[in-house]
Amino acid sequence: MFEDEYFFCGEYTCSLDAQRRVAIPSEWRKKEAASRFVLIPGRESLMLIPFGTFKEFLMKLKKVSFANRNAQKALAKIGSRVQECICDKQGRIKLSQRLLEPFGIAEQVVMVGAFTNIQLWNRESWESQHDEEDSYLDELEKLSENPDSLLDMFQDTMEKIKDN
Repeated sequence: MFEDEYFFCGEYTCSLDAQRRVAIPSEWRKKEAASRFVLIPGRESLMLIPFGTFKEFLMKLKKVSFANRNAQKALAKIGSRVQECICDKQGRIKLSQRLLEPFGIAEQVVMVGAFTNIQLWNRESWESQHDEEDSYLDELEKLSENPDSLLDMFQDTMEKIKDN
């Protein structure tokens, strides 16, 4: 099962060209499946989600009733804010100006591997997220000691980020 899956790690600063295209780092495009993404605005950054992962979300959406007014409004709201991105032959994707503006992304973007997705940040916002350089090791140690506490660990981390 895991041999067909991939993950994203690392940090890359990339330039946007005049058409707002950015190259996905080649390390993240090793497999053919890693050339189709869905761009979704997150709370603090844009998220590039591999289409295979997004497909699981789509399967759940098929169960939503077409007659459910509130669900259909929510789906329309979400659908109007996402963008499908397919890499060209140079591994570039084109980003919508409408999605970039709220995050202050203009000439450069910091692409951060977040294991299951790629986060797109402007440099200043990303740098403001950094706390003590090795504090992530404390989180890894907690996870190693109690692997079942992964969700708790992420919630604690998010609360710390909000407090800062």
